[in-house]
Amino acid sequence: MTFRKNLVSFLCLVLFFNLTECNQNINHPGHLKPFGSSGPFLQLEEVTSLPTKIFFENYVQPKQAVVMRNFVNQFPAFKSWKDEYLYSKASDNDDYKILVETQKKESRDQDTLKLSLTEFLDNYKSRSIYMVNEVPPYLKKDVLLPQPLQCGQAPTVLEETIMWFSSGGTSSVVHTDDYENILCVFDGTKELVLVDYFKHKRIADSIIDEYKGSYSSMDVDKVDYKLFPDIENLEYYRVNVSAGDCLYIPFKWIHQVRSYGRNLAINFWFNYEKIFGNTLFPEECSNNKLDLSKTLDKFTYSASKNDFYSNFKTFIMRQVNLGSRQLNDWISLILGEREFTIEEKQYIEDLLGEA
Repeated sequence: MTFRKNLVSFLCLVLFFNLTECNQNINHPGHLKPFGSSGPFLQLEEVTSLPTKIFFENYVQPKQAVVMRNFVNQFPAFKSWKDEYLYSKASDNDDYKILVETQKKESRDQDTLKLSLTEFLDNYKSRSIYMVNEVPPYLKKDVLLPQPLQCGQAPTVLEETIMWFSSGGTSSVVHTDDYENILCVFDGTKELVLVDYFKHKRIADSIIDEYKGSYSSMDVDKVDYKLFPDIENLEYYRVNVSAGDCLYIPFKWIHQVRSYGRNLAINFWFNYEKIFGNTLFPEECSNNKLDLSKTLDKFTYSASKNDFYSNFKTFIMRQVNLGSRQLNDWISLILGEREFTIEEKQYIEDLLGEA
């Protein structure tokens, strides 16, 4: 009888504490509110110039985000990329199709379209569509490499440049990127909420619950603290990036993006691990200025190459940077100590491509 009473008492205590924790989560000011809306908030450093050597040593290596104000004001695209100009450029290249999303609130399962840029321009103000595509070849002369990526070996790390174009009102899922990211806004404003993955690794791993796509299933407009209870312990950075500004987002940092007004941006994905451990930059890269001759059409991106060795080396370096536990887990796979899951097989296939 005593055992039964003790067991009942124990179960009651467990139930009590679970209900108490649940009620605490429900009562959290961020419950059922937009992601990151309740804070607490930290401040990012802001700069108006950022030479290559300083950028890599002070921000990329320590994995620290930074805001770059008025960084693309001298890019030809900053002044010229009005609808009329874009239409005139695209009219001669209607055979080039761009990827267009059909929902402004991102869903990784949504339908997409393939349109010419002229078709997009004819419709984007009246329809809920969003261009997400590599910068078209006929527009690359209008875009410079950002100052931090211009000197020494820095241009060799460039992987891909994606153009984001909408009439505003878009919102992304909570996600991480596969590469380092410099996001530059040419028109409109973007509001970003960021979380330092390396400071909150355990919580971050519980939030990014869609393994293959490196994103979260949470509703970014109504975050359910019952489903994601650990989120109450996060610290956030909330940043407004206006036309002319850029933001460096380190690899693996969690972020969520909203856009306002006619919105045109480019993100420059780059792979620092390609030159990690090398003597990176000569001394002149400590004070290099923006070179107006370094336009995108003069560079070849790594993402367009099919390099098995380079991609696999990148993959292993990522595991090293993410910590020994994850690296050891992958080593056990390679040595045959356990079987690959379906998700892991797909991840490696997507990463390496067809060799």
